Amino acid sequence: MDYLVPSPLALLAGVLGLCLLPLSLVPVTPAAGSPSEAVSAPSGTRWVKIDLATADASGDIQMGKPFDLSIAIGGVVQGGAPLVAICESVLFHKQVIALEPDNVDMVMKGAATMEPIPSGKLSVPPKAARVQVTIARVKKDKFERVLTRVVYVTMGKQEAANEGSDTPLPSSEESSGGESVQEEVQPDALPVSGGLVVEEDLLPMPTPGQGKAYWQQISYLVSRSWSRTVRHVRHAPTSETVRVKFRLYPSGRVQLIQIEKGSGAREVDEAGIYAVVHAQPFPPFPDNLESEAVDVHVRMRTGARGGGRDMQSITNKQAAGPEAGSSKK
Repeated sequence: MDYLVPSPLALLAGVLGLCLLPLSLVPVTPAAGSPSEAVSAPSGTRWVKIDLATADASGDIQMGKPFDLSIAIGGVVQGGAPLVAICESVLFHKQVIALEPDNVDMVMKGAATMEPIPSGKLSVPPKAARVQVTIARVKKDKFERVLTRVVYVTMGKQEAANEGSDTPLPSSEESSGGESVQEEVQPDALPVSGGLVVEEDLLPMPTPGQGKAYWQQISYLVSRSWSRTVRHVRHAPTSETVRVKFRLYPSGRVQLIQIEKGSGAREVDEAGIYAVVHAQPFPPFPDNLESEAVDVHVRMRTGARGGGRDMQSITNKQAAGPEAGSSKK
């Protein structure tokens, strides 16, 4: 569980009802800072933060170019068995990096340069890459897994999904066979009430106008993408809920898409991830919104009353603190 550091609300969006796909965006806050900026977590509390170390202000990662991934783990006793981070992806070479003590107690950190694997000239450029990060102890001649997290990064020049386009789930090459997106339940996920959020619950409201309209547009785009993507779920879900978090940059680019809390059904979790992948890039921030990236949390649900599905974001209170990250897929 993360040690959450409260921060002032930065952005707030109103409610948007979309027929059978209602979506409400509640406060989101500036993206989390480095672990050294955070208050130390209580003894025994473990958290993981995975971040982009070299993405520019637009959040772009160029196709075929390396990028740096920073990894930090808190709640670990320094001086014990060495810790490493093992970073793996079908699109990038495997990296194993040593984690070193940070200037914050019980925090270890490191950075990995993800080098792309050359693709064939006829290969279709992927919209996103799945990166699995495993934290492990070094025991003699083997690694002993501590925990695993998964994040998705988007790459290259992208165009928003067409109005009539479909959004399939990933192929077998993109997802490791037999493994679920969500391996561990994340206890730090904040509770969300079962009912829809109404505007009276969202005080203080932002200045009326372009800001609210922007978040209504984001709501519509994610709702539409979720509706299309979840069609590919083969089984008949009853009422699964998946919570997805992502980093939204002022340019509209999305990075670090990950499962915050899984539904227990692999295909539903994948649909949640790819609903965001295919919905982005979003329109750029309007002038009256933040000039820095923000972390957005969204809840997506299947089997809602009347056969509909809904999504609802939850408040992120860790503006300067570590983040839990995604669990293993």
